[in-house]
Amino acid sequence: MLKCCVRLSEVPLHLYQILAGFELLRRSGKIELEIIKLPSGSPHKLPYNMLEAQCNGHTFIFDMNDGYDNLLKPEENYIDFYNSLLKKCDFLYKRSYSAQMNFALESPEKVQKTAPNYFTTVKGNPAHFPVPCDPQKEKIKKIIRLLPLSQYYNGYNLEQRFRSEALTHSEPAILFMARLWDPKGEYAGQLTPQKSEERKEINEMRAKCIRLCRKEFGSRFTGGVALSDYSIRKYPDLVLEKSGVAKKHEYLKRMKNSDILVATAGLHQSTGWKFAEYIAASKAIVSEPLYYESVGDLADGKNYLSFTNEFQCCERITELFDKQRRCSMMCANKVYYDSYMSIEKTVTQALQID
Repeated sequence: MLKCCVRLSEVPLHLYQILAGFELLRRSGKIELEIIKLPSGSPHKLPYNMLEAQCNGHTFIFDMNDGYDNLLKPEENYIDFYNSLLKKCDFLYKRSYSAQMNFALESPEKVQKTAPNYFTTVKGNPAHFPVPCDPQKEKIKKIIRLLPLSQYYNGYNLEQRFRSEALTHSEPAILFMARLWDPKGEYAGQLTPQKSEERKEINEMRAKCIRLCRKEFGSRFTGGVALSDYSIRKYPDLVLEKSGVAKKHEYLKRMKNSDILVATAGLHQSTGWKFAEYIAASKAIVSEPLYYESVGDLADGKNYLSFTNEFQCCERITELFDKQRRCSMMCANKVYYDSYMSIEKTVTQALQID
């Protein structure tokens, strides 16, 4: 049996899927699992959204960050940052994978692709509980997520709550619910001018798509943006009227009852969580082009149709009104999820377990 030791630094939401995968492998008897919780301030602490595992003499790092530079200061460069990480591991599994950017690294062959990442979990996932390296604010959030009466309850993000068969309706429903990002950032000095501009562009693309979809598809379309001080101030016409609609359990109901779902680029050009959620639910997808690569045969035209502006977005949606094409895409996404993206598969493939 494969013996694995997972070393936990901070464990934010991006890592729940990975740690849940190790836990499922332990429960199925495929691995022996030891979890070491590094003390706060440990010199061995990994950067944000990263997890280290040692299995039969090999060291793996799972990097679920949005991009290559989102953890860096303006004067730093990603090459030095990732070269230092690659010296510490045999393989680095990267959510946001770019062969072009890896080419500049000293050991690019160590960097491997993962499937798209999203916040999903299993009951009893060790990630649910505070660890010493978690900031105090995150420790409090984790306690709140353990409470069944909380709208942030971990139980709303169990893998089976996202899964759905490839079912299609004669009158397809369209869904695009999104959040907006304040270009000023969450605190002073957080964002460079370039990152602030990126947020503005993300917001504008989401707003244009929602407005045009409302106009073009009427009652077939459900969409809007989550309630926030920024969205109320800048995009009041798009804020979802009922705040409860944006809560996770309500969103999942609407997602499962929809056929065609819209995705746009995430922060740092990442493939957003919503795109992964749509695949988990076996849905037909229209999306901005994916900047980063994923493991397996995920492809434009098969798993999603890409668009570069709001007019193309509506054109791609209309193409998916064809029931046969829509059904084919839904089935392809179910196969992709089962083959590459399920919680257990994500870790099984990384560890090369049959």
